[in-house]
Amino acid sequence: MGVYRKEEMIKTIIAFLNSRINLTIFQCILYGVIGYIMGEHLTWTELAIMFVIMFGIQFITRTKAVADGMMFRQIMLENDMETNDFLKHMKKEMDKLNNIDKKDLN
Repeated sequence: MGVYRKEEMIKTIIAFLNSRINLTIFQCILYGVIGYIMGEHLTWTELAIMFVIMFGIQFITRTKAVADGMMFRQIMLENDMETNDFLKHMKKEMDKLNNIDKKDLN
């Protein structure tokens, strides 16, 4: 596979993952696969309980992601930063912490 095709494939995957509709459809397909596999080994009651548990985990994960996004946006507004500036600042702080940890280990 040539470099051109690999770059095009990466761009296509990124474009696919940037669409909420595509992610929702992909998520439904994956839940269908999980349901099919579990349906081979579980009763309908057990299957329903597992789907309720997975829905709960999905709901908590999505709620936490939205809350984290709101928190980061508020931090950026308070500090009058753009997203790239904020990420650069976070990377610089993490590099400082990693360098401190490496010095302590030596």
